[in-house]
Amino acid sequence: MYQIIGVDGKEYGPVSADQVRQWISAGRANGQTLANLVGDLDWKPLGSFAEFSGWLNKPPPMPPKELLPSSASSVARPTLPNYLAPAILATLCCCLPLGIPAIFYSTQVSSKLEAGDIAGATKASANARIWCWIAFGTGALLSLGYLVIGATSGVLSLGKM
Repeated sequence: MYQIIGVDGKEYGPVSADQVRQWISAGRANGQTLANLVGDLDWKPLGSFAEFSGWLNKPPPMPPKELLPSSASSVARPTLPNYLAPAILATLCCCLPLGIPAIFYSTQVSSKLEAGDIAGATKASANARIWCWIAFGTGALLSLGYLVIGATSGVLSLGKM
């Protein structure tokens, strides 16, 4: 028979080892919960009792799926940037042909996350980012080229006068 000191500081018991195991399973006691054998004066953590070590290392049992709230039944998914806004801006303002793959990959991120394909969503997010930068860089280089050509043609036409 055991006595336990609860989180509220009160002593509970004497209770059987089976009752202590039920409390561990229910999350009411853990490895740091102080306990002693009835008649002992030394209080020790439950983790130091060999008869409970197997129970303390077990994960708590999951309630049946129908008892879980709908949000708890879904697995937590990471949030990944989809780069849709930069992809649209790069397509409209920088380089249409190279912005289209950026939009394509951007739209895949959310659908792959919903399907549970974390690796695919991560790859789609990375590809969307890369294509955004390619479209932006190409658009910047083309704009710079137009400026240089325009400036040099203007200088050349002034020299012929």
